[in-house]
Amino acid sequence: MAKRHGHYCKVCGEMKSNESFSGKGHNAHICKKCASLSPAKQAENATLNKLYNLPFHLSQQQKEWLKKLQHDKRPEIAAAAQEIYAERYPNSARAQIKKNLHIRHMELTINGEFYDGFGDFDDRQIIFILDRSSGSLFLKEDGSTSQADLTAKQQKKLLNRIVNNYDIYWWNEDYGHPVMDPDIDYNLLFDGEMTADEFDTIDELILSETSDTEIEPAEDPIWKVHVEYSNGETQDMCGSGDYLPDQINELVLELLSYFDSDEEDEWY
Repeated sequence: MAKRHGHYCKVCGEMKSNESFSGKGHNAHICKKCASLSPAKQAENATLNKLYNLPFHLSQQQKEWLKKLQHDKRPEIAAAAQEIYAERYPNSARAQIKKNLHIRHMELTINGEFYDGFGDFDDRQIIFILDRSSGSLFLKEDGSTSQADLTAKQQKKLLNRIVNNYDIYWWNEDYGHPVMDPDIDYNLLFDGEMTADEFDTIDELILSETSDTEIEPAEDPIWKVHVEYSNGETQDMCGSGDYLPDQINELVLELLSYFDSDEEDEWY
């Protein structure tokens, strides 16, 4: 293995020539350029450097240090720590977000096939409406509306399950499809005819929320959902495919169970 020449600066994270360090800076692992920064800025840059160079496997002490930095008073450090923690521990990060999610209103639309739980597939166009204030669950299908009245305990349990078990807040991330700008010929990506600048801006155009262009999904969605939370946040998500994702399918079956009649179960 070739020997690395120079000296490492713990503030900027770079290997630099020995001439880039003063005698004191050499011992402190701080280059002349970083030594000119204020002590507060040195500490901030050194912390960021340490954050971005954490090992793949973290010790419990390193994990606690990372977790603590998510609440650091320095915005750049807090933001970096939150991003890194979410990447390393996605389930823990989601659990923290779930604590502040309380559904006030939800409308779930299904337009296609889903597994019925008994070995067959149903092809239906149905809409579920769940509203915290009404205390009822509504099912719209074929021009008619059915209503299931829930007790306060049933409603609370169902809304909590939708957030905590079905992870509805992340459906767009987990199951949603990208929407495409009709003014862009995406085949150019594969034909090699797109310029470097055009290629670099593709990610900004896909899933853009600020584009002036009316953007539509490439396929008709098999599911779409509108969710309103008590903190004022709203979500509109959808996804395409031949069948519903398992997690969404399971929620559909649970919602349908509130409309099962006693007569239908007598043959068991």
